[in-house]
Amino acid sequence: MQVFKAFMKIVLKRISTPIMYIGIFIIISVMMIDSGAQSEAKYKDQKLSISVIDLDNSKASQSLIDFLSEKNKVKKIEYDKDKILSNIYYQNTDYVLTINENYEENLAAGKIDNLFTNYSSNGSFGSMLGDRQVNRYISVVSSYLKSGMEFSEALEKSEALVTEEIEVNIENFKDDKSENPFSGNIHYYFQYMPYIFLAILITALSPTLLVLNRKEIRDRTNASCMSTTKQTLQTTLGSVIYALSIWLVFMIAFVILCGGDIFYKEYAYAIINSFVFLIISLSIAMLAAQLIKSEQTSSMIANVVGLGMSFICGVFVPMEVLSDSVLTAAHFLPAYWFIKANNMLAGVDAFVSSEYMICIGIQLLFAIALFSLVFASARFKRQSS
Repeated sequence: MQVFKAFMKIVLKRISTPIMYIGIFIIISVMMIDSGAQSEAKYKDQKLSISVIDLDNSKASQSLIDFLSEKNKVKKIEYDKDKILSNIYYQNTDYVLTINENYEENLAAGKIDNLFTNYSSNGSFGSMLGDRQVNRYISVVSSYLKSGMEFSEALEKSEALVTEEIEVNIENFKDDKSENPFSGNIHYYFQYMPYIFLAILITALSPTLLVLNRKEIRDRTNASCMSTTKQTLQTTLGSVIYALSIWLVFMIAFVILCGGDIFYKEYAYAIINSFVFLIISLSIAMLAAQLIKSEQTSSMIANVVGLGMSFICGVFVPMEVLSDSVLTAAHFLPAYWFIKANNMLAGVDAFVSSEYMICIGIQLLFAIALFSLVFASARFKRQSS
């Protein structure tokens, strides 16, 4: 077991890399579970900071200011264009509204164009919400006036109508008795595993295998009485134990974060899914070790493969917002099938056991294909040397 012992010695010298990744991942997971997804969504109206320049100083303009003050923080200011632009730039105010002269006269006559001049950050939330509130108020006043109502009465009723509180409830159609225990933070804990597995194994395991595959070390090993088959088996055994150790750390952390309450079928399915993707990550790391020429290259490959696959396959960006063309390309990557299975468990997609097993099966096929490339590449390198 000389090769296995040498492998473990190299691994222990490089143990800081996986510890760093695992530590960061678990700390983020704890923070997410402490603050994370709420089981009940709530709606809260957004208040803006609005500055008003009243050039009309009329009853109608004051009525508009009173309306805006109901749901926003409103203050009157003097007209100074430099100060206005400065306050918007430094985000001291969300929206600056100038009520132009003859506002009351024009509004009473039904002329609603050029009643205001406003300043805001172009395309900002404050700009859109401020315009929406003002336009809604003016629209209601105009409707009352067109119906023949007196101007003063129209102002009064408009303010009462648009400031009326509407109770908003976000309905949850799930049966509380059958609430999915895998939804929420546990779902996200497993969703990010493809990236973390690839990052750890490629950046830590691949350089270890690269050291053992160096020509001078390989030549010394070949000169011994140990057969090539035994060398490969011991190296593979060390890689498998290393990968399993990483996986077990994450599973133990998962049990701790769940408070020990892990007896749900969704959790069992998720553990199986993560284990299958661990095998894929191991095969990718071993293949990378056959291809890289230096240890620095492993970090580049980890970023390209890990981040690229994560963004395309729905690890970092939900599949619902990805384009059809991106998802079509993602079908040819193993992380897509991991996320698809994970989404079924979380209730994002309907859970169908046959489709879930198809996702697992496709991942296993990826693993078989990748391991075939690993052994074929290793054999080619031995023959060429």
